[in-house]
Amino acid sequence: MRIKRIEELVAWQLAKQLERQVFAFTDKPHVARDFEFCKQIRRSSSSAPSNMAEGFGRFWPGEFAHKLRIAIGELHETQDRLETALENKYITDAEHLEMFDIADRSIGAAVKFAEYLDAAGPDWKKDHLARRREKYRAERRLKKASPSSDAGTENPNGNGEPQN
Repeated sequence: MRIKRIEELVAWQLAKQLERQVFAFTDKPHVARDFEFCKQIRRSSSSAPSNMAEGFGRFWPGEFAHKLRIAIGELHETQDRLETALENKYITDAEHLEMFDIADRSIGAAVKFAEYLDAAGPDWKKDHLARRREKYRAERRLKKASPSSDAGTENPNGNGEPQN
C-alpha cells in the first residue's frame, strides 16, 4: 500500500494522539505552574510527529528513515517526562499507562517503517534518479523519431504542402 499523506502513517497518528493528550494534561492549572516541565514534555511530544512529517516530505527513503529515528528518540524522551509527571502526581497511573502505551505503539510502528525504508538500500536515490533520467531520454528519442517532428516544414498557410 502506498502512503500518499503523512496522516495515513500509523506511527504519525499515534504520535499526534500522544501530543494532544500531553497538551491536555499540561493545561491543567496544577501542572501548568511547572513551566519548565510543561515546556520540555510539550516540545518532545510535538517534535515526534513533526519529524515524521518532515521526513515524509523529503521523499527519499534514507532521509525519511533518519527523521523517523529522531522521532523515536523524541517519543522516548516523552516517555521519560511521563515518568516525571507520574512521580510529581501530575497524572494518574491510568493516564500514565495510557500515554506510555500510545508512545510505545508509535515507537514500534516507526521502527518497523524505518526498517522497511532501510531495505530500499543506500543506492535507492541513485537508482531512482538513473531510472528517471533514462525515462526522460527514452521519451526524447521517441519524440525525435516521431513523424510529427516534420510538422514544422509545412507551408505556413496550412495547406499541408511543404515549403520551397
